[in-house]
Amino acid sequence: MYNDGLVTIHDSSHELWKYRCAVRFDQQQRRPADIIRSINLHIGLALGKMMFKTDHSLATYQILHSYGFTYHIAAKRMKLVCWIPPLVDFCLNVDGASKGNPGFCGGGGCIRDKRGTILLAFANFYGVGNNIIAETRALCDGLRLAHFLVVRLSAIYSDSSTLLYSIQQGKCSNWHIQRWWRPARDLLQGNATILSHVFRETNQVADRLANHAISSMCNESFLLVEWDHSPPLGEGALS
Repeated sequence: MYNDGLVTIHDSSHELWKYRCAVRFDQQQRRPADIIRSINLHIGLALGKMMFKTDHSLATYQILHSYGFTYHIAAKRMKLVCWIPPLVDFCLNVDGASKGNPGFCGGGGCIRDKRGTILLAFANFYGVGNNIIAETRALCDGLRLAHFLVVRLSAIYSDSSTLLYSIQQGKCSNWHIQRWWRPARDLLQGNATILSHVFRETNQVADRLANHAISSMCNESFLLVEWDHSPPLGEGALS
C-alpha cells in the first residue's frame, strides 16, 4: 500500500514534467487552474493509498486539511509483554548500553528463579564502545558469573536480536566482539539453555543495571540471596 502511494507521487511528478515540456517545446498552453487541479488529484490519490505508521503534528494536519487532503494512520495493536519465568532452574537477563554509540558503555544482568526472585546481579563498566560490544560483554559476564557460582541456567533473555541470532547461528557478526563472543558461545555449548529475544520493557532490571554501570563507572556485583554450591543449583555451570 505504501509503495502504491509512492508510485502515484511519481506519476504526479511526471505529469508536471509533461506540462512543462508541452509549454516549452510544443507551445501548448495549459490554464494554471487545470494544472493545480491535476496536482491536487494526484496528491489526493497518493495520500489515499499510503498508510502512515505514526501521527503527524497538528500543524501538518491543518495544512493538509486546508487543501482538502486527509491521510490514514495504521491502527496500533496493543501487545501484552511480561517477564517469562524459567520452567526449571534459573534464568539470566542481560543488557548493554552505550551513551553515544560509540561512547561510554556498560552492561548489566541478573539471575532469577522461577518465582522472579533475583538471586544475584551485576553492573560492569566497559569504557568506550558501541551497543553490540556492550551487549556481548554483558552476556559473557553473566555466563561467567553463573559458571563461577555453579548456577544452572535454563533460559537467557536479551533484547539484542543481533547478538542472539549470531550465537544461535554460530557466526560472529563483528570482529570487534570476537574476544567476548567466543567465550560466551563456548559456555553455552553442550547444554539445553534457551536463548530468547525479549522486548526492552521486560528487560528493565538489566537495562537499569547497565545504565548504572555507565553513570558510576565501576564494576559491581550484588549477591541478594545466600546459598551454598549444593543441588538444586547443579553439579556444574550450564550443565
